[in-house]
Amino acid sequence: MMRWAALFLWSGLVINSKNKCLKKQRMIKKQNRKSSLLHIIVVLVCAVKFTYGQDIAITHGPFIQYLTDNSVVVNWSASVDCVSWVEYYEEDGSNFYQKERLKVFSATGGLKNIGKPHSVTINGLKPRTKYAYRIYSQAVTEEGDLGKIAATRVYKKQPLYFTTLDREKEQTSCVVLSDMHENGPKVGLLLNNVEWNKTDFVLLNGDFVNNATGEEAIYSVLDTCVAIFAKEKPLYIVRGNHETRGAAARELDTYFHFPQKEYYYTFSSGTTFFIVLDSGEDKPDSDMEYSGMADFDLYRSNQAQWLSEVVASDAFKNAKQKIVFMHIPPFSKKEGNEWHGDLEVRKKFMPILNKVDIDLMVCGHKHSYSVIPRSQGRNNFPIMVVDHESRVDLLIDKSGISAKRFDMDSKLVSDLFFGSK
Repeated sequence: MMRWAALFLWSGLVINSKNKCLKKQRMIKKQNRKSSLLHIIVVLVCAVKFTYGQDIAITHGPFIQYLTDNSVVVNWSASVDCVSWVEYYEEDGSNFYQKERLKVFSATGGLKNIGKPHSVTINGLKPRTKYAYRIYSQAVTEEGDLGKIAATRVYKKQPLYFTTLDREKEQTSCVVLSDMHENGPKVGLLLNNVEWNKTDFVLLNGDFVNNATGEEAIYSVLDTCVAIFAKEKPLYIVRGNHETRGAAARELDTYFHFPQKEYYYTFSSGTTFFIVLDSGEDKPDSDMEYSGMADFDLYRSNQAQWLSEVVASDAFKNAKQKIVFMHIPPFSKKEGNEWHGDLEVRKKFMPILNKVDIDLMVCGHKHSYSVIPRSQGRNNFPIMVVDHESRVDLLIDKSGISAKRFDMDSKLVSDLFFGSK
């Protein structure tokens, strides 16, 4: 009997010991699973953090704007938040990698800007001088760490170039497009036979978007311009009524350079002075389409005050030729059928411009080509309205202005000359 009792006791101890071992093994397996899961989570978090902080690409640009005899503005966008800069040097035939190059950051108030769109202004350049340049963007993590760098290529490839202006140059040549409405392929066709070695700049005279809904819309036409010319030839922007619409309408100046952060401005090329006016929206501010968000009447009144100051300036008075760009024309062939925007620019801008020597005004908006001859007291200068299916090449010098219009087949469809006054 005692033997059976001892055997039973021994069996219980063995079973209990096995149960404890099994329980311990299960705990170890559970801990291992937790450890493995934790390891996977850590790896994924690190991977996400690495990707955010490291992967970066130049998505749009670069394109240059506001080129003068001593400065230039370079714009582009990157795929993630980043800091950005331009390296440049006076072209001397040397390889880009020969030495450290001058560097200018996208910065405001002493702090490097962090974002996707970037704009860098390079000052202190020499007139009539060719410069090489390269853009850089370096990713920034949410914690503020710097990551991988993206840049335009120079290895086994030429850097990008621009040449500063000659302010005494008596002849200026430019290309004008209007109302492209996000049609990049059309832009490519219209620019097909441009003589770029003889062209100083290109101007988009409004409505290059359907609506400024975001980056895709803004770059729809611009990417084509970058591919063809805008890396090395300056691009100027006139705001049309369609650029005032959409979620990104208030952010247009983050993608493009507008002096003094205003959509109306002036610039010079050689001895010609250009005025860019912003005609605003075409309907009354109270129109239901604007949902109570428009205030263009006052905006145009303030702009008129600025315009009065411009035409009184020495820069304007001393220029040999003066040209005005504006999207909505003040007059059209169909008199009596004007919209509010037409009447506003006629009322507020024309009395100022009629008092000074303007050689030509170039507009768009109507999607129909026309030329409005000089009419004393009404428009004391000719007005050319560019359509949406052609480009106009302007050649400006002291003798007058040649205006050649080409269609999408590169066919010359009109050839006008506006003699100097």
